[in-house]
Amino acid sequence: MECVSVSRNSDSRSTSKGKVGILTEKPSAARNFAAALGGMSGTFDGTEYVIVNARGHLLELKDPSAMVPAALAERYKSWELANLPWRSEDFRWEREIRRKLSGGKLVTDKDAKSLLAQLKTALSDCDTVCNAADLDPTGEGSLLGWEIVEFLGLQGKKLERMEFLDETPASLQKAFRTRRPVSSIHDEGDYRKADFRSKWDMLSMQFTRVATRVSGSNTVLRNGRLKSAMVVIVGDGLDAHNGYVKKAFYENRFRDENGVTYTDPDIDRFENKADVPGGLSASAVVHDGTTRKKTAPPRLMDLAALSSLLSKKGFGAKNVLETYQKMYEVQVVSYPRTEDKFISPEQFNELLPLVDAIAAVVGVDSAALSHRTPRKSHVKSGGAHGANRPGPNVPPSLAAVEKRFGELGREIYEVLAKNYLTMLAPDYEYDQHRGHVEKYPTFVGSLNVPAVLGWKGVFVVEDDETDEPEPASGATTLGKLAEPFVHEGFPARPPHPSMSWLMKHLEQRSVGTGATRTSTYAEVTNNATGKALMIEKRGKLTLSPLGELNHRILPGTHIGDLSITEQVYEQMAQIEAGTGATPDFLPLVADLVRHDIEKMKVNAGRLPAEVKDRIAKAGLTHAPVETIDLPPALQFTHNGTVVTRAKRVFGGHRFTDAEVAALLAGETIEITAKRPKTGTTYTCKGKLEADVLEKDGKQYPYVGFKPQFEERTDLVTGVWKGKKVSFKGRGWGANEHWPGKDFTEQELAKLLTGETIEFEAKSKTGRPYTAKGALAEKTFNGRKVVGFALKFDDAKRPTGTTKRKATK
Repeated sequence: MECVSVSRNSDSRSTSKGKVGILTEKPSAARNFAAALGGMSGTFDGTEYVIVNARGHLLELKDPSAMVPAALAERYKSWELANLPWRSEDFRWEREIRRKLSGGKLVTDKDAKSLLAQLKTALSDCDTVCNAADLDPTGEGSLLGWEIVEFLGLQGKKLERMEFLDETPASLQKAFRTRRPVSSIHDEGDYRKADFRSKWDMLSMQFTRVATRVSGSNTVLRNGRLKSAMVVIVGDGLDAHNGYVKKAFYENRFRDENGVTYTDPDIDRFENKADVPGGLSASAVVHDGTTRKKTAPPRLMDLAALSSLLSKKGFGAKNVLETYQKMYEVQVVSYPRTEDKFISPEQFNELLPLVDAIAAVVGVDSAALSHRTPRKSHVKSGGAHGANRPGPNVPPSLAAVEKRFGELGREIYEVLAKNYLTMLAPDYEYDQHRGHVEKYPTFVGSLNVPAVLGWKGVFVVEDDETDEPEPASGATTLGKLAEPFVHEGFPARPPHPSMSWLMKHLEQRSVGTGATRTSTYAEVTNNATGKALMIEKRGKLTLSPLGELNHRILPGTHIGDLSITEQVYEQMAQIEAGTGATPDFLPLVADLVRHDIEKMKVNAGRLPAEVKDRIAKAGLTHAPVETIDLPPALQFTHNGTVVTRAKRVFGGHRFTDAEVAALLAGETIEITAKRPKTGTTYTCKGKLEADVLEKDGKQYPYVGFKPQFEERTDLVTGVWKGKKVSFKGRGWGANEHWPGKDFTEQELAKLLTGETIEFEAKSKTGRPYTAKGALAEKTFNGRKVVGFALKFDDAKRPTGTTKRKATK
């Protein structure tokens, strides 16, 4: 943690206000504060301070089952639909140190635990704790800081909030001087709304459980406000693209000798070419005029747009995020997780002296950057971190960037820098020539001819959408004579879903920041464990079999509709304003879950055959389990879970109708079953009984057929090597020459303590020998068993003896 070095600035006034602990969100923010105030600790404006930093969220909400009364814990661990929806009123809402996966299990993050201990030591020594985490519309920064203060028990100290538009020295110095007192953490609107969102999102775990259970998936079917919407948008887009039927239409048009086409927007279209009316003749073109038009530079990129562009070159979203973060840590690029689409005047002025150096790195002629005053469309007061752009540390060359950050780092810097530089270039200008066909004046055409290249000489995105078509055949003016022809056209095919296409859909609905969209996208396309919902190949998207299954059960659900996010954001706004409270809105999630359970059930029952086949081939669903409905007398309740059905198949044996009737009447029946590992058959008697299966620390109540075996009189039970075992203690080694060995109590005692015993025996040929052996664990019929095992000196092995397997 970067919070202990002392580097005092020139301000040596007394520290009459007491020491202020400045809690920042991350190491880079701490460094920016240190640069602004004069060191990681010191005195500024007469106030002593120390700067400390978190590393993102160090805390998280506990598992649902750990936040409810003990009597309800099993219910909240369960994935059974009978235990859903949850009651938000049951939760205590407690946070714990964040966890991470280790060896397939979630364990406490030791780094987070250590950092929290350091933060407590540093902040406990301060008179005031100031939350200097980031400002953002969701309040996430406020939550990140205040949850640490609460967890460390520092609420009793004087509390302050520091608010800043950006991390330039001037802004941070101003923020330090204008620190705002906080009387209570829970009076902070941005904290309340972020706290609400974190609780809502935890409750959304229910939708994952519902989808997994309803679909019969044998793996977790992940769902959430953004994940599910992505799957629905991409799945619907694929359906539209793949379901496109190419059907031609025909209409009259004109074309002049320069390749300019003239159309009548109100003309009739026909399905058959032969039906198009004839009779049109060539006619002169009338020039209606020429207009000079301008197009401003494209807006600054967010991380989603940058990642979308790079995906076409084969770079995955996860790698873009990781590489960008490394570049940000050394200030080569700006803060990644911003949702600003513009920069502040201060940020513009900070980079202005560096423009020529940045241009030289990416090969842009500085002379082309003649518009060096702020554009109102790109530079505005407000915001927080500003749009994604180059950082204040300008690299010496792209080769140097590639050497440090790899090929992806080079691509990131080049795209980001050129995109930024476009706003310093003049507008793109073109002349629009307009005309019509003299004899048929409703047929009009136009031609756009570039006049001033402007920003297009700096950088143009490959799929840049402008409102002017490119010139036809390099023409610079309209032709003189237009000839009629019958045009064959086709309705535009819906585009194949791509990352950029998806991000535009999400952006139009104002869903999350560019970084949030990118990180979620990276998660749902990450197929490292074979559980990706979407597959990306150079930017193009398809659904994985798991994603296809999810897509087919989501139509009509709340969790699969982006409007649920809009609703949550509206509730957040009310909570922030104080016109609503968290307890008003969290109980409403239960109704959403109830609705989606029924909707998913219906959707799962309507899966198309081809989808079922694809999913089955991928091994993503369990084979249907045939069950028996239990009468009330046989139903079993355990910790709030009610078992109402039993499996109709046991050991490969499907109970007949007569056997079912007998079992439901409580009778004992006899069946022939198979052992699952060996396939060998056996006969047993049994009846339906209730029991609880314990696995991985969890309990699973069930009612099922319980076989009853006759007790073996030849087995002896005891404790061997600290565990309870049963082995053949009477009649051991019986054959035609020898009736078998019954171990004495003294011999059994020695065997259980691990000793070797000896006794007189006969070989298969009847030859006497001294048997010597001890208990050992061996594999018998595919399972581990314990039994008496002979020990031989092979040189003295009696004739007719062989190494004997242990027998249970």
